[in-house]
Amino acid sequence: MEVGRAEGEGWNRGHMVRAEVDTGVVRGNLERLRGWLPRRVSILFVVKEDAYGHGLLPVARAAQGIVDWFGVASLHEARALRRAEFKQPILIMTPPVGPSLVQAIREGYHLPLGDSGMIPELEAASARAGRRALVHIEVDTGMGRFGLLPEEVDQALSVIHPGRIEVAGVYSHLSSANGRSEEDLEFTRAQVWWFRHILKEWERQGIEIPWRHLANSAAVLAFDEATASPLNMVRVGTAAYGYPEGPVAPPVELIPAARAWTEIAAVRDLPRGWPVGYGRGYVTPGAARVAILAAGYGDGLRPELRRVVIRDQAASLVGKLGMDSVAADVTAIERIRRGDRALLFGPGVCGHEGWICPVLVPVLLSSHRRWTG
Repeated sequence: MEVGRAEGEGWNRGHMVRAEVDTGVVRGNLERLRGWLPRRVSILFVVKEDAYGHGLLPVARAAQGIVDWFGVASLHEARALRRAEFKQPILIMTPPVGPSLVQAIREGYHLPLGDSGMIPELEAASARAGRRALVHIEVDTGMGRFGLLPEEVDQALSVIHPGRIEVAGVYSHLSSANGRSEEDLEFTRAQVWWFRHILKEWERQGIEIPWRHLANSAAVLAFDEATASPLNMVRVGTAAYGYPEGPVAPPVELIPAARAWTEIAAVRDLPRGWPVGYGRGYVTPGAARVAILAAGYGDGLRPELRRVVIRDQAASLVGKLGMDSVAADVTAIERIRRGDRALLFGPGVCGHEGWICPVLVPVLLSSHRRWTG
């Protein structure tokens, strides 16, 4: 099956790191997630940063008929979706500044309220844009990035000019829903309780806000209370690309949509006691054969990546990760030669305990965005 193709000459002409994306797999993951979620819950599909490096427009096309919203990182990405005639509402997830804020309001994109000082800025931008700003208030229940502290929210609601700002949504961001420790679980449950308590208080006061969302991918898979009424939307990102996060096994099958590999640039036979890589952080415990892979942190690899697959066998990475190379211990793998592939991630690799696909994919693939499905 053809799962990836470069546009024109392709970014990797002469490059030794390659990636493929199967957008049909993305669609299948979304279909299974849609079936798992309550029907009353809308899906905001997070396609920010070029769909986590998987290709914005091909991935968005694969999601047609399944998702209700799109979440993007920038005005540029929002415009790309509109030019491609996607009709779903779009939330720009990082608050634009300056002229981009005015343009985003004028073009009808939804925007987060990043801090209380943004309110007069939004109102002024709305006046220049000639239409009301569509705003989602973020309640900071423990992420500490964008948003308003819970005690600031009521004050903000009281000063917002309804002729300039339409409060279309309210949401919070779970900081630890992907964690497995008891502390992470307790903190996530506390965040969920706090946000639901705020919504209940607003309901008691007669405050009605159309869209109420809390769950990210990890919460969708593990915390039913994060999708229960009155919450009516979820933000799905990594799970749709097949990289589930969370404290429990996913309730639906999620298949990695991407795979990436590099080639072996050299095969070395080293004696016992020989250092490998900068800083001599690894020394061969005995006579060893190492394969030097043509990939490093310049391609988005991270130190947490500790093994790859070569000739269908796992090979541990040894020594410090370099900018464009890293060593793998292939002593136990026969017939290794220069030019062989080393699978960095993808189906058959991501099942390993401790694999970091949800971290690796956005960095590795988004740095080479000419690959599409």
